[in-house]
Amino acid sequence: HRYGNVPGLSGRGSYLLSVAVNFLFKPIGRRWRVELDGEVLEDDFALVSMCNGRYYGGGFMPVGEAQPDDGVLDMLVVPKVSRTTFFRLVSQYAKGRYRDYPQLIRDYHGQTISYASLNGENVITVVDGEVMRAPEFTVTLADKKVNFFYPAGASYQPNVQLDKKGRK
Repeated sequence: HRYGNVPGLSGRGSYLLSVAVNFLFKPIGRRWRVELDGEVLEDDFALVSMCNGRYYGGGFMPVGEAQPDDGVLDMLVVPKVSRTTFFRLVSQYAKGRYRDYPQLIRDYHGQTISYASLNGENVITVVDGEVMRAPEFTVTLADKKVNFFYPAGASYQPNVQLDKKGRK
């Protein structure tokens, strides 16, 4: 949000500026405890990303198959990496190429994720553009709490055309 009003920058440009500032001038990685549907990880993480939709950050698409109505949270966990590795990976991450880097990017598909700082600092979490700060968070999918609707012939899924009755 800090860079959203920089003249001449689009949403993607302001997001990339924020990424550059944070990873050039701040340490990469925070010590966290992450629990993914019962599996517990404790480590220094550069990024924990939960996707219930395809895009964020002005065009980043880390998990192209993420859908808001499929009953699955698609999660990516990236351990602390060097700045060189980060800058080599960020464009691939943004394009949804996480499967090409299984040694660096772990993917999970489940219902619940909990994460907490292990050094007592607040974790910064952004949900649909809203910034929240707390020492820990738990995100759980709720079963069919929001109904999605689209104009006739439209679909959330890319390159899928529906007939007038909403069928593929």
